[in-house]
Amino acid sequence: MNKINELIYSLNSIARSGWMIKGVEPCKAETVSQHLFASALIALELSSSLNNADKYKAASIALIHDIGESIIGDISKSANIDKSKSEKEAIEKLDLNKDIKQLYMLYESEDTLEGIIAKISDLLSTYLISLKYEKEGYNVKDIKNNVKEQIFLLSKKHNIEKNVTEFLKKIEE
Repeated sequence: MNKINELIYSLNSIARSGWMIKGVEPCKAETVSQHLFASALIALELSSSLNNADKYKAASIALIHDIGESIIGDISKSANIDKSKSEKEAIEKLDLNKDIKQLYMLYESEDTLEGIIAKISDLLSTYLISLKYEKEGYNVKDIKNNVKEQIFLLSKKHNIEKNVTEFLKKIEE
């Protein structure tokens, strides 16, 4: 995939597999592009509540964290495949500038506050859409509960659980 437009078309058309496994119709399932956009907005909002975070860097990392899926597709956790390894290999194949690839590595490494915020925002985005699907009658409770547990574990590990808890309260109202 050598052109940015091909990357965008691909991400716009790939429905996230976990939702379809739970019975969400492909026409209603969130796409990877929608997930990336939501993750970036959440990262911008969440990082704005932290004094020592570069909110634009956090949002940029969140915006590109799944672009490798333009090549490998959205791999469900139930597939028992090393998604991280597959995505890293896919990123290397993409004709992207080094800055974008570097942002992806910050997401994978969890070495920066911004990368951690992007990871938590990825989970928060999934949690947010699970609330929507649950209201629509889909049985996504296990995804919702699993993701919420991961959110708390990661935010506690990196001492930002207060900010994350406040964000969760806002979206659960």
